[in-house]
Amino acid sequence: MTAIADTPFGKLDTEGRLLKPLLNADTHVAGRFGYRGEISYDGPETVIKEVFSVSESGKPGIGFLAGSIANYETLPKLVESFGAALDADGNYFIYIADLPQGNRLFIRFGDVKIFAIFIDETSVYNELIDTFYVDKVKLKKFDTAAKLDALADVGLKYSSLSDYKEVSYEDGLKIKNAS
Repeated sequence: MTAIADTPFGKLDTEGRLLKPLLNADTHVAGRFGYRGEISYDGPETVIKEVFSVSESGKPGIGFLAGSIANYETLPKLVESFGAALDADGNYFIYIADLPQGNRLFIRFGDVKIFAIFIDETSVYNELIDTFYVDKVKLKKFDTAAKLDALADVGLKYSSLSDYKEVSYEDGLKIKNAS
């Protein structure tokens, strides 16, 4: 069993930023640690919700993370707060409520790659199922860890950049404010 202190989630846990965990343990895939819940990143009021995330044994960063935030403007603070837990090898899907409808942006913060996606009244879970073409009927039979594994298996390998507009954070802000 993997101790959280031995994962990129260790620092977040020590800082008391892992909130409302549904899963905070090894998944069914050997060497994989998963976290589902919320994570605060700019004080206790600013959180990334509906988090689906995993880290792989021997890797320094979180390999896959998806969740939703309310405000695009807080995206740099999210990346800054996570620090070394996010790295160049990870895939990070941040669903953002105040992006104009239909926007799918690819933004780099140094080496960290963020897929910034509009979200409305749906859930991160449903958005991931649609994005990754995962069989929802099959997932219903799985426990929390197995659902996370199924989504992470696709999320870790995801590379469909043609579905996203690559922009700087500043250009994304212009897109957001133009609506």
